[in-house]
Amino acid sequence: MKDESSIGKLLRVASNAMGAVALGFLLFMMVGTTVDAVFRTVAGSPLPGLFEMSELSMVMIVFMGLGWTQLDDAHIRVTLVRKWLPARAARVLDGLAWLLAAVVLAVLAYPATAEAIESVAIREFRWGYVEVPIWWAKAAVAIGLWFGALQMLACAAWALCRPAPASPGAAAATPGSH
Repeated sequence: MKDESSIGKLLRVASNAMGAVALGFLLFMMVGTTVDAVFRTVAGSPLPGLFEMSELSMVMIVFMGLGWTQLDDAHIRVTLVRKWLPARAARVLDGLAWLLAAVVLAVLAYPATAEAIESVAIREFRWGYVEVPIWWAKAAVAIGLWFGALQMLACAAWALCRPAPASPGAAAATPGSH
């Protein structure tokens, strides 16, 4: 999203912060997996709790990185039909697609929020090789989904409401422009 409005800038700041969190968890997974592999080779057993933390790290990478991916317009999409449409119709199609994506994320975020509230209230944890708290990851999933829905909604508004780009022949047709 290339919106330079105050809302666009706020979304960019929040996306960058959440992306930094996702990168931190990615770094943890990379270093942790390497250390675990060495530890398994030397000690013959895995590092306690690393598997469980890696599972939670994957969740954080996906849901905290959702908005960051949107900043670069890097979500996967099929453009087979869109490229054959006139510019205005393509923008409307983009807007409707982003709107549908926002609705889907909001539909997912609603029950995730209820789960997160309950999980935080009981300080939920998961048993594995070690006891690992998961309430914070459930809260992050809900936050990531709501933020993704908000960002997709902003992209829909931007696609549907931005001014149409000037046609290439418009500048040449303007008197006095050479």
